[in-house]
Amino acid sequence: MPFSPPPLLALCLFLLSYSNFAFSKNAIHFSYLKEVFQNEQLALNAVVDFKLPEQVLDAIQHDIPILFKTEIVLFEKRDFFGFQIEQTQKKIEYYTELYAYGVNRYYVLYNHRNHKRQTFPTLKNALQTLGTLQALPVVNQSVLDPEKHYFFKIRISLDKWKLPPPLFIEALIETYWQLDSDWQEITIQLPKSG
Repeated sequence: MPFSPPPLLALCLFLLSYSNFAFSKNAIHFSYLKEVFQNEQLALNAVVDFKLPEQVLDAIQHDIPILFKTEIVLFEKRDFFGFQIEQTQKKIEYYTELYAYGVNRYYVLYNHRNHKRQTFPTLKNALQTLGTLQALPVVNQSVLDPEKHYFFKIRISLDKWKLPPPLFIEALIETYWQLDSDWQEITIQLPKSG
């Protein structure tokens, strides 16, 4: 006869796994997101808060690099015979690597898109910089049609596929490695011409 846990134990296990899942869903959270027009470019401003689980923080402290994937999509929505159609206008995808090094524990962000490396005295400073997008250019304003409706989608996630082998296996099972902000969407207000 197969083993069946008592109902109270099963409920406790469910609540524990659900709370881990809920925590992982709130570990990367957008607190601010806005389009901006600057130097004839459509750009993006964002502030992202990171509340990383203890296991992820522990990996960083043990010199394991963690990659965060940022995805930005500019798309146009339109009606076509009663159906909503989304057409992608521009897609940006890049990785930012976070790691610690040295006896004094410096924290480094390496942006794989522009090959920029920044060093910080604390992990908090590094995460604040990682979570700040300031006037990130997406597309030239001249390619946008004022008569059409445009939207941004953006998502930041921890890329578990790039973890070293022992952690990769753990990341496939444990929810605290499955960190994702989910897609955030904003409507773009094009400036009035004239």
